[in-house]
Amino acid sequence: MQFSLLGAVCIMFVSCYSGKTNITGEQHQLNVSEENIDTTYFNDHFEIAEVVPLQTDETNLISDIKRLIRYKNQIILLSGNTRQIFIINSKGGVIEQRIHKTGNGPGESNVILDIGFDESSEQLLVYNDYSKLLFFDLQGNFLSETKVDDLYEEMTVVDGKVIFHNKLEGYSCYPLMIKVFNLKDKNWESFGEKDKIDFPIRNKGLQLVKSKNVWFTSPLNYSLFVFKDNQIDSLYQINVPNMSLSEDLIKKSVSNPPMFFEEVRNNNLIYSFHSIRETNNFLVLRSNQPGLFIVDKANNNVYWEKMVKENAFKFDLSSYYYPHDGNDGKIMFVFPPEIYTNYVKRLYDKSKCRADKSYRNERRR
Repeated sequence: MQFSLLGAVCIMFVSCYSGKTNITGEQHQLNVSEENIDTTYFNDHFEIAEVVPLQTDETNLISDIKRLIRYKNQIILLSGNTRQIFIINSKGGVIEQRIHKTGNGPGESNVILDIGFDESSEQLLVYNDYSKLLFFDLQGNFLSETKVDDLYEEMTVVDGKVIFHNKLEGYSCYPLMIKVFNLKDKNWESFGEKDKIDFPIRNKGLQLVKSKNVWFTSPLNYSLFVFKDNQIDSLYQINVPNMSLSEDLIKKSVSNPPMFFEEVRNNNLIYSFHSIRETNNFLVLRSNQPGLFIVDKANNNVYWEKMVKENAFKFDLSSYYYPHDGNDGKIMFVFPPEIYTNYVKRLYDKSKCRADKSYRNERRR
């Protein structure tokens, strides 16, 4: 489904409240109880902070968003299929810059795998299929490039370090491995498990996201990992009644993926979590099943809302949840244009109805 950049709407929600190698930390076992499923917990603890209608342009169409970064008054997004990068002013939704240089020369890419942003230098990092990191300023100017040691699924940038997750090797992945490239001394470090698993299935969402911390997840694993102070901590494990996968079913994920998905669909099974977003008080994330999971960090309760209904827009918010890189403590939703258009129309109709009623009351006097 294609989205016009003008019609796409970003809505931020803000909290109402002000043993394995290199994997450490005390893990909290979080059980989703029956009374914590299909609650109104999300709407009771979050409120709309802002709405950003994005600028339209006949040449700027996107089919999906691979990565979205919030920095100060700008939104930086990577279009998944067209592989274009847009730098947008979040105050008015105006596209300030567009980066789309195809080729194998300086500053060019055939496919952009991911992007990250280094706040200390205010540089945009573009990771491409030539195993290169390209550096741009926020005006879209190409600055330099450096070679990356391999191909990875995802990356992010924090404190002058580029964090790569999940080295690709055919149908295998390294789900608990983090590689870190220091931008200052150009050195590499490895963290976590280097064991491969065969798992050709990838989640729709992001396994690696930079929020208040750098969080990542992996398929066939129900733990939430955080990378901080040069170590990986397994802080939480979420236990849901219908997440258990048999060994036979796990094998089918490689030998017979259609049968794997059929059993997952028929039994509403969860095989992975993804797309973590952290605020001061909460973690919000998704799974391969509908809805949002909300972790209350203060009391370690976890809630699963299979449908998050928002009164203003009159539809399921969780379908449009999008985790973004940035430290603003907000949660983002990206809507197709018709939803925002219909919302504005409803507001106009209500306003017109009130005005007409007021006019008729005045006439009666």
